[in-house]
Amino acid sequence: MSTKPPLQPKGIDRESERELAQRKLEARPEEVSSTSSVRSVLESSPPQPGAEVDVMEGLRGDLNTIKETFALATVPREAYGLGLAGTLPYLATSLSTVFLSWNLNTQWPTQSAFLNSILFSHESATHWLQILEPIQVGYGAIIISFLGAIHWGLEFAEKQASHDRTRLRYGVGVFAPAVAWPTIFLPTEWALTTQFAAFCALYYADSRATVKGWAPPWYGTYRFVLTAVVGVALLISLVGRAKVGEGHTRLTTADLKERLKGKPDQANKYRNWAKEEQAEKERIKEEKKREEEKRKEVEKKAKEEEKKNQAKGKGETGESNEEKRSQEKKGDEKKGDEKKGDEKKGDEKKGDEKKEDKSEGQKEDRERKEGGARSPNNEGSGAKENERS
Repeated sequence: MSTKPPLQPKGIDRESERELAQRKLEARPEEVSSTSSVRSVLESSPPQPGAEVDVMEGLRGDLNTIKETFALATVPREAYGLGLAGTLPYLATSLSTVFLSWNLNTQWPTQSAFLNSILFSHESATHWLQILEPIQVGYGAIIISFLGAIHWGLEFAEKQASHDRTRLRYGVGVFAPAVAWPTIFLPTEWALTTQFAAFCALYYADSRATVKGWAPPWYGTYRFVLTAVVGVALLISLVGRAKVGEGHTRLTTADLKERLKGKPDQANKYRNWAKEEQAEKERIKEEKKREEEKRKEVEKKAKEEEKKNQAKGKGETGESNEEKRSQEKKGDEKKGDEKKGDEKKGDEKKGDEKKEDKSEGQKEDRERKEGGARSPNNEGSGAKENERS
């Protein structure tokens, strides 16, 4: 905003001013409309009777206005190119979201070899969609923070302070990241909707700043074009996300033509929807009742089987006790037989030992007798030897 005083005219022609003041106004009713107070000097001349009226003139004027707006002729080339390049990630993620949602709602594999070559499996499409979501939301948070920081930069470049201007710029610079970054913790639909609202609010602040002269003259138009592109991209993403998981069968071209040619269903015109709804509720109630009865029957059968198993278990327990007693009895008898056999073997062993002792005694007596018989013979032989000596 310029601080220089406005230019003043070098001189005033007093004579011309005096003559113009004394001139009388002439009445010219043919040049004045009966329904307007604006003079025809400031308006376009009314159409002459019999002349052809160009009905497309207004439309062409509107199209030219739109064309001049999007042409951004007054925007610097660097800002123009970088701004449009910044919208490419939004367009790429939005179109990818639509493609993946269509992929998820299309049966795979299809009967077309071409579609099978470009489509993913449903697992892969879900995986890529989950990757695109944080990319788009995170990129939007960065761009919104950047748009708020622009106002801080403009304020730092000012040489003279202004309370209203400073308050607006600092407020926008703080508001933008405070709204942008919490959106990364929201569900995807809520995050994209919140960011769309933040882009619109920032555009309004930028346009007001441009009108007040606190931003370059071309900045308002520049921001309008970029906000329009980003808004369309976010809308495409939200529509694509809404179509994911709908479960509706996709119409082919032939089915669509048949539906367009078909007549409206007159039978549905007088259908009693309240009665059908009540019948549907009763049907659901009957189904629940049948399910409850089936569940009770299953529980009853389970209890009966449990009782049978318990009774059978008791019988098996009695039989097992009898078998245990018989086994214990057999074991006792076996131990008794083993004891008797051991005692018998012990008695036999003792008898054998006694017999052996007795035979040994007899043997010793026999040896003694034989020793006594040999002793006289020995004495006689000794006497003979003495005599010879």
